[in-house]
Amino acid sequence: MSDLENRLDRASSGEYRLNPDQQKLYLNTFRERVLLAITFSDAENRQLKTHFDAILATFDGQYDHVFVKICGDLPSDLIGFYLKHTTDHHFDGQILTEGIPEVYGIVIHTDHAINLEQIELADVFPEINLTDTASQDTHKKGFLAKLFD
Repeated sequence: MSDLENRLDRASSGEYRLNPDQQKLYLNTFRERVLLAITFSDAENRQLKTHFDAILATFDGQYDHVFVKICGDLPSDLIGFYLKHTTDHHFDGQILTEGIPEVYGIVIHTDHAINLEQIELADVFPEINLTDTASQDTHKKGFLAKLFD
């Protein structure tokens, strides 16, 4: 009887989702559909912009329907950049404000289960190293140092 009560409680409180914690983690999709999950900090790293077009190009023609979900907590200029490149590749792009911004900033997925073991950026694209370029950015010169160089 408690199963029936739990179902009624969930149904009466609004939308019912199967495995809502997993969907929230992966920006409204299931883990088994994910092609690539980019952490929020990597998506926020401006060096990813140079690689994003090549990342999307790897999924061109591999799957019938590819979706790119972008966390709405990213800076607006990055959201616009990622969304523009998504539409350039004829993928469906969506900006979501419902995700957990500490985890994933961009999730690329399909509309059916593919069950990939490796979905993290570092595992799928080991040649992309955002940490080296990020450490170089911390040693920027100030305005006066640039002026007198």
